[in-house]
This record gives sequence, C-alpha cells and structure tokens, in this order.
Amino acid sequence: MRTIGRVVGRDFGGKLILVISAMKGVTDLLIKAFDEHNPAIINEALSVYMDEAHDLGLSPYVRFLELVNEELRRFINLGEPWVKDYVVVHGELLSSLLVEGVLNDVLGVKAKAVYEPGLVTNQNWGNADVMHELSSGNVRAKLLNLLGKYDVLIVPGFLGVTLDGRYASLGRGGSDYTASLLASYLNASRLTLYTDSGGLLSGDPRVVDDPVLIREVCYEEAYAASIVGAKKFHPKTFEPLLKNRILTLITSPWLDYGTYINNRCIETPKIVNVGRVGDSRYKVSVVGCGIANNESFIREIVSIASSYNVEHVMHEGSHVVSLLSNGNGEDTLHLVKDLHRWVRKWVG
Repeated sequence: MRTIGRVVGRDFGGKLILVISAMKGVTDLLIKAFDEHNPAIINEALSVYMDEAHDLGLSPYVRFLELVNEELRRFINLGEPWVKDYVVVHGELLSSLLVEGVLNDVLGVKAKAVYEPGLVTNQNWGNADVMHELSSGNVRAKLLNLLGKYDVLIVPGFLGVTLDGRYASLGRGGSDYTASLLASYLNASRLTLYTDSGGLLSGDPRVVDDPVLIREVCYEEAYAASIVGAKKFHPKTFEPLLKNRILTLITSPWLDYGTYINNRCIETPKIVNVGRVGDSRYKVSVVGCGIANNESFIREIVSIASSYNVEHVMHEGSHVVSLLSNGNGEDTLHLVKDLHRWVRKWVG
C-alpha cells in the first residue's frame, strides 16, 4: 500500500496508467505448479494474495481469490498448449485486482483495473509476439476512453490476448515491455520503470564490486543493454521507444533520481554484463554508446581480455562489444570484475 501510494502520489493530478507485475516469487510458483501438476503449489502462490488482501482489509476480494484458486487447480491438469500461459499470467492479473482495491477502497483514488488492455499476440505460447498494428488501435480505443472516466488505470503486464481470445505470456520481464508498448501506442508524456536497484547499474551487484548508478543513457544503449540481458529486462523492453522517443526514467519508488533514457549519446563504456551461452561458455558484454566503433575502447577491452581464455570478440551493433569465454566460472568472474573496474574509470 505504501509503495503504490508513493508511485501514484508522484504523478497524481494527471492521467496515470500503472502496469503491474506479479508479486515476488509467484510466477515461479505458478510455473512449478503447472509443470508438476501440483495443486498444493497453487495454494501456496495464491495464499500470498489472500494474506495481502486480509492485511489491507480487502475482505470482499478473498472469496474471489478462493474461486480463482479452485479454477487454477483444475486447469493445471489440462494438456492444451495454451493452458500454461493461462495459469502463469494470473500473477499479474491478481496483482492488478489487489492494486485496484488499494486505490479505490483504501487510498480513495478513482481507479479501474483493465485486465485486457488491447495487446494482440500470436500463439507463440510462453514468449508471444505482439501484433503492433492491431494492438496500437485497440489500446488507444480502449484506454483513452477509460482515461476519460478514471484517474488511474491498472493494467497487468506480461500478457496479451490471441485473436481467438486466449491469454498469452510475453515472456519473463514482460511487464516492463508492456509498459513501453502502452507508452508508445498512447504517445505518453513520460514512462517510469520502477526497480529495486533504482536504475541501471554499471554491473550486477551480485557479480562485481561497487557498481554505480548510470545517470543517463540513450535509447539505443538501453535497447542494447536489454538485448544482452542487463538488469533482466525483457529483450524488447526499449524497442518501442526507438521510434517513439518518450522520456523514460528507471528509478525506485523511494528515490528522487535514477537513470534517464534520452537522446544524449555520451560516448563512454557504461555497463558490464555476463550471461551463459550453452553449458560451458559465457558471454561477457560491455555496453556504451558507439563503443563498437571506437578503436581505442576495443583495444583496451581486448588487452584486458588477453589474460583470460577468450574465444571470440564480437561487435553486436554499434553499442555492444561481447567476449565469448571458454574459461570456467571463476575465471569469467575475474574477467567481468576487471572489465568493470575499467568501466568504472569512465562512469565515476
């Protein structure tokens, strides 16, 4: 309740759309329940929402949650290909339900949950593609009409609806992607992405020492960072913004600053990321505006990498230089830390 109040309070007075994720851990539980055909795990996932509804004094919602629980317990044994998506997206759907209750019944804000905002997808279950031409018109027709009646709309992220009316998942991290799509289709004045870290960091704090907050990146850098897996953004999160360049802030509800995404291209290395490629290799990437076209930066990256078992150096577009490492995890960790120390010289 405090978090939602803080987020809405920042922009209240204008028209606001909140794109909501599942509560922490719920998506993993729903996937596990389906994969194992285990109704007890459905109980565990939905108890998180029931406890929250009780704590917030939203008792009318509890009975509805019990009905959803009963339905999902039946669905996890069905063999149809769309059923897993239907089960998994309930994390976002139920979060939207609770946020609507908090805004209307607790905080006194005129709000409406919109469980199907108009995003149309194909049937690539688990990682559906959005049909932009159909979606753009649908979203504008539905949400602009509702914004005339309500101060805040609540939309579940991570999902779309197929042409035959079935829920489809956009893939992990899909709530940020949903927000970018809606902002682009509606030509919003601003997009704010809320995250625990408060913005884009120079490296993963679980991997590198003393990562720093990057105060601004350009749209192309943000897109490049998402493609290589930085911050676990959906790889398409910033794709809609490349065409419709909406001012974007990545921040935390409790911070007055963060990472701004704008048109300014500052030609320095900014972010180091590492991810697995298959069973035995790692890909270490350095992101920065124009870094792949800067021979001096590339020489320094290659020089640092020369002490390690690096198989190949790749330019992934203009803003990413990646290294394929055949070394073990410990060697790769040292490579990432060395590259991050070099990046820190540039970002301060």
